[in-house]
Amino acid sequence: MLQRKSSSNVASDSERRSVFNETSFILLVLATIANGLASDFVVWSKDAGNFPLSPLVVFTLFVFVYLHQKNENHTAALGIPMAVLALFMMIPSSLASWIGLLLASLLYRIQTDRFHQSLILLIMLALTFIWQNSIFKVVSGFILHAETWLIGAFLAPFYPEMTVYTNHLLFHNGHDLSINVGCSVFSNCSFVLLGWVSMYFLLGNRSLPIKWLAILFILLTLTNVVRIGVMAIDYPTYVFVHEGLGADIYNTILILLSVTPLLFSFCKKEKKACD
Repeated sequence: MLQRKSSSNVASDSERRSVFNETSFILLVLATIANGLASDFVVWSKDAGNFPLSPLVVFTLFVFVYLHQKNENHTAALGIPMAVLALFMMIPSSLASWIGLLLASLLYRIQTDRFHQSLILLIMLALTFIWQNSIFKVVSGFILHAETWLIGAFLAPFYPEMTVYTNHLLFHNGHDLSINVGCSVFSNCSFVLLGWVSMYFLLGNRSLPIKWLAILFILLTLTNVVRIGVMAIDYPTYVFVHEGLGADIYNTILILLSVTPLLFSFCKKEKKACD
């Protein structure tokens, strides 16, 4: 009887420590993310930039917390990844925060020997901001030139007088377009892919469908080509699409593309119902 109580107490203490560790890990993750977004919020507060927290990032954080609590580990301590988070969250640098989040996620994987969906979301979130804020800016010259050439190839049948020069689309009427970082599909796609994977995991799926992610990227590329093609009509149309209602419509389309895993779920349910 005493042995049973003793083993039960040990198990209970172990479970309480595990819950404490996992909760602390989640809180440190959120604090590190807040530090990573702090500089963007400062810029936004001075009316010098857009609101830095995308709805897709908020949705990803919600899915991360939900899945992490659902799949929490009850065996290993998390001292090393939590120490990394605590260290990097105190560094006043956005890039340092995202690098710290990436390192902590990988260390969590090593220490627990588990690689569940919430960890994939954390790694994708960290890589998204590292890509957008650092790597893409370094290699944007080559990417923008190649992307402009691709857009020009798609639009050539509709604008035969168009000329492609580096990252510029030149038209005979003087209404020229420059493909900059904000217009690149390689800049905009990361958040959509992140939201798509978050929805996919939230619906109970486990492995990443690389084929569907590739199809999604192609759809995003074509959507961006159509958007730029419409902006090329004239200057009033450019203002409408780039800054007016057209910009809201484009952002809505991106959000709708990110929740397309819901269609897979509905199709599966209908197929089961038919069977």
